[in-house]
Amino acid sequence: MSDAEPHKTDTTTGLAPLAGQLEKVAELLGVKSVLVMRSEADSMVVAATAGEATQHYTVGAAGKKALTDESRVPLYCERVVDGDSAVFVRDSRADTTFAGNEDEVEFGLHNYLGLPVHGPSGQVVGTVCVLDDTARDYTDEQRAQLSQLASQVERIISGDGSALG
Repeated sequence: MSDAEPHKTDTTTGLAPLAGQLEKVAELLGVKSVLVMRSEADSMVVAATAGEATQHYTVGAAGKKALTDESRVPLYCERVVDGDSAVFVRDSRADTTFAGNEDEVEFGLHNYLGLPVHGPSGQVVGTVCVLDDTARDYTDEQRAQLSQLASQVERIISGDGSALG
């Protein structure tokens, strides 16, 4: 039965209009995962998922933030939210901050590019990100595709504050 559907794009109800765009970005960038994440006080929660790695990242799944626990490796998205800026990790296995992080160890995804998603009042409420299992760079065009997706998520959030779940 495993060959019935290799992966399934999924979103919160509010982000459902973006399902096709999420899959398109996964294809255009050639990545294993495209995610929209919601930031909560102690975790990052999947609000939308597309790409081959959807079995790892299901809507509602949460990753615990490292916060002030220096014995834990921070989540990629946690750093995007904390810094309100893009984070790019070519290969976490060779990165002093992210080596041994949850996505690398559990899912073999050691390449990351993430952008902040802002709510109507300008605060960071989550991220749009891609993960892959190959150390790689992203072209300006690929980065623009991800930025466009982040803008689309922000437009939806501005009209529906509950869209991230």
